[in-house]
Order: sequence, then structure tokens, then C-alpha cells
Amino acid sequence: MAANDHYGESNEARARRRRSIITFSLVILMLFFAVWYALSYIRADATRDASPTTSSSTSSCDLTPEDVEVNVYNATDRPGLAAQVARGLRGRGFVVKTVANDPKRAELTGPGELRYGAVGEAGADLVDEHVGSFARNLDERTRTNVDVVLGPTFDGLVDKKQVPDC
Repeated sequence: MAANDHYGESNEARARRRRSIITFSLVILMLFFAVWYALSYIRADATRDASPTTSSSTSSCDLTPEDVEVNVYNATDRPGLAAQVARGLRGRGFVVKTVANDPKRAELTGPGELRYGAVGEAGADLVDEHVGSFARNLDERTRTNVDVVLGPTFDGLVDKKQVPDC
């Protein structure tokens, strides 16, 4: 009865049934992950395609410096400029994340450039009030952070008394 143990079923039949169950389980598991992966892209596209109505209708007065994350980059040959400006922005309440030389190595000619995504426009407006009139560069980022890129004619932050109160 060694060949036909377990309810009259042969070892070969049990092995086929076991392989069928394993194969079916793997197919179901792969389908689950494929759907999950596809949904993550659909959600990402929906987030990217969403109109930035909240940021375009949000004025800089609706934000405080504590609401805005900035990265300060030096695109000049003046050492320590980014660190000096970062200290000034921190002193005004901005959340400074990165202080470094400009990773894009842009050749700026004016006082500087603000880089931001569509959802960070209100934050860029607020930063601009503190750094002066910088060129604007709207990029594809989906976060609200703002890059402050300092150019060769930058001569300091705007006097606190000249920054509009809300």
C-alpha cells in the first residue's frame, strides 16, 4: 500500500495536485502585485495631473516662513555665501534643508534664481519677498520645496522692514 497510501491517491496524483495549487497561488500573487504596481502609477499620475488650484489661489500671506522648505545653493565663486544666506533665512523662520554649491552648476548673471514646482509657487513668492527679485524657474518637482540659487550680483537679503506683513 506504499504506492497508494492516503485515500487511494497515488503519489503522482498528489504531486500534480500540489504543483497545481502552488502554480495557482503564484499566479494570484503575481496578479496582486501587478495590480498594486499599476495603481501606484495611476495615483502618481493623478497627483501630477491635479491642477495646482490650492497653490495658485494661495497667496504668500497664507504661508509663514515655517511652512516653506528651502535649499540654498551658491552659483558664484564667493565661498560661504550659501551658508551666510541660509543662516539669514533660518533666522527669519524658513526651514533650510540643504546648503551647498549649485548642483546644476548654472551660469547665472543676475542676483539669483528660484527653482520650484507648480505646488511650491506660493512658497517661492514668499521666499522672493525675502531674497529680492530673483529669476523664476518652474520645474517638474512635485514637492513644495524651493531652491534659492545665489547669483554673482546677489548683495544680501531684503531688509526685514521692507518685507510685506500679512
